[in-house]
Amino acid sequence: MGETGLNGSGVDEAHRHGVSPSGEGHALPAWPRWSGLLPWQVMRVRDYVERHLEGRLSVAAAAERAKLSPSYFSRRFRQSFGQTFPRFVARRRIERAQSMMIRSSCTLCEIAAACGFSDQAHFTRTFGQMVGETPARWRETAVDREGRRVPIALIP
Repeated sequence: MGETGLNGSGVDEAHRHGVSPSGEGHALPAWPRWSGLLPWQVMRVRDYVERHLEGRLSVAAAAERAKLSPSYFSRRFRQSFGQTFPRFVARRRIERAQSMMIRSSCTLCEIAAACGFSDQAHFTRTFGQMVGETPARWRETAVDREGRRVPIALIP
């Protein structure tokens, strides 16, 4: 078969390269462009984050699960989620902490450790930046007068 194609005229080879046999260019059908991570990559990365939220999460490990280089993964992740991977992880940790504050009587120190923060100070600083108040203050306002936990929106 070679480069001359089926009929020996080079038509098949020229078509593959977007050139007509006469040498004039023509437009090939465009492949749909995918921006962001593919659905299977999103699922694997979300699963990685949820399973390891209390531990150390890294862009390199997440990229490995998505079968991408860390830099390419970072670009694709931001396209998919609208935020960087570290910001996404911090947000998920705060959401989990808020859920624990509503549903349990664990101390803030225990919650910080269970959500992957290095210490309570780091937890309080990150919580304040994302939510706009301290975890203790937020927790107080999440309880009604009878002491029952109130379902409220997590991160504003």
